Amino acid sequence: MPPNVAAPSDDVEGGRRAEGGRKVGGVTTSETTRTFGEAWASWQTARLRAATAPYGLASLVATNWLSRSPQPLEGLPGTWRLDGGVIVGEGLSGVDDVRLAEGGELELGRLLLRHHRRDDDVALRVLDPDAPSRAAVAGIDAFPPDPAWVLTGRFEPAADGSSVDIHEIDGYVESYALAGTVHLRIGGEEVALLATGARSGMQVVFSDTTSGGETYRFRFLRLRADVSNGHDGGDSGAPQPIEVDFNRAYLPPCAFADFYLCPMPAPQNRLRVAVRAGEKTVDRPPKERAR
Repeated sequence: MPPNVAAPSDDVEGGRRAEGGRKVGGVTTSETTRTFGEAWASWQTARLRAATAPYGLASLVATNWLSRSPQPLEGLPGTWRLDGGVIVGEGLSGVDDVRLAEGGELELGRLLLRHHRRDDDVALRVLDPDAPSRAAVAGIDAFPPDPAWVLTGRFEPAADGSSVDIHEIDGYVESYALAGTVHLRIGGEEVALLATGARSGMQVVFSDTTSGGETYRFRFLRLRADVSNGHDGGDSGAPQPIEVDFNRAYLPPCAFADFYLCPMPAPQNRLRVAVRAGEKTVDRPPKERAR
């Protein structure tokens, strides 16, 4: 919990002190906190469902980079190549040749094939409902929801057309659209987090002093800065308040399967404070954790 934020009540998830509470806007604090916890629990349920669905996050078994030369791919029939930016599969044993354009996907037996582009490179991604990585997910370990981790910061928009180079988990450096900077005070520390994407759906990739031990090596956070206090923020370049709920910090796809190419935290997003909120790690059976 951030030292500069008041401690939460004991009834974060409707436990102790559920018999009453101070009135805030006609609603008791116990009711408010219970609603907060219920909303978070619904989000967690949806997160686990997305990860463990037959073609969910944990089912990715390959990211195969392609060229114009036909090549066989492990676990797939025929050969695969590029024709412009289109993936072509040929000689598929009783199945017509296939063409997969950018943004497309198709089923091949029990497998789902998906087109993936990174800059000028194209890969064929393979999702398998029988993937060991999917079977290994028992749950998502997370900190209990804590309203003290819902912070108010200040969003400073970047100039239109700004970008930032981000290292991805495989060492590749990709240019991302820079939305702006989120200024916050966490545990007595002033931080300035780079946010990428559009203001209506920004992403913050961060690590903190729990990363790599108590939590996964880095985590994601979704924010939006196009709405502030119920009013449309428009295209104004002026700084504005922004809500940052670290309870919704979530694991990147690469925490669930090894074949994702997740962006790493920018240097200034590597926090020197502990963020004990949000998702921690993928919960795996004891046999899997021992590997």
